[in-house]
Amino acid sequence: ITPGSVSVMGLMNDKENVVQLLIDEDILQEDYLACHPCINTSSIKFKTADLLQKILPEINHSPIKVKL
Repeated sequence: ITPGSVSVMGLMNDKENVVQLLIDEDILQEDYLACHPCINTSSIKFKTADLLQKILPEINHSPIKVKL
């Protein structure tokens, strides 16, 4: 991921699970989530359920739900 970029997709580079993902509970209520695909000049949109049920388990990360 390039300097200045922040993305949930960057967790795939965290092989040792050092980074903890915090997700605001309001975001989890939305059907879709948008983020940068590890470069801040593009964006992608996918189902929030896919993030929680497919992407995060595949990269061995579990989110912590928070209220901001």
